[in-house]
Amino acid sequence: MAEFLGILSWFLVSTVKFVVSVGALLSFSSRPWYFDMMIVMSGGITGVIVFTYLGAIISKKVSKYHFFKIKYKTIRKLIKLKNGYGLMGIAFITPVVISIPVGCIFSASIEHNKLRVIRIQAMSVIIWSAVLFGLKGLFNVQIVP
Repeated sequence: MAEFLGILSWFLVSTVKFVVSVGALLSFSSRPWYFDMMIVMSGGITGVIVFTYLGAIISKKVSKYHFFKIKYKTIRKLIKLKNGYGLMGIAFITPVVISIPVGCIFSASIEHNKLRVIRIQAMSVIIWSAVLFGLKGLFNVQIVP
């Protein structure tokens, strides 16, 4: 039962903070790397699905009000990224730099095709999971001695 709750907690953490769960599982987990990769990957994809549809609802509600002005550096950087690299650029940095909820809500606000957002964001989560956990699996990299 304790093992199940541990897996469930890392699954839920990875829906919101992908990098935190990857770092913790790479450092302290005694399970095989591919099992941890599946936990984090499935949690990240679940977060992408939930926050893409939730982000669409939130952006519709907020867009009715014109009190939101872009004056923060982070939002300006996201706008520059969107203009320069589009949805692919946002999806590339979402799991590791910005969190999954922020990236999916921002992506859902600029792209109306939710299935496209989910596909691109999920592919980004899969690639980052494979890269980060693959380093441990292929080269047997140990973060903590």
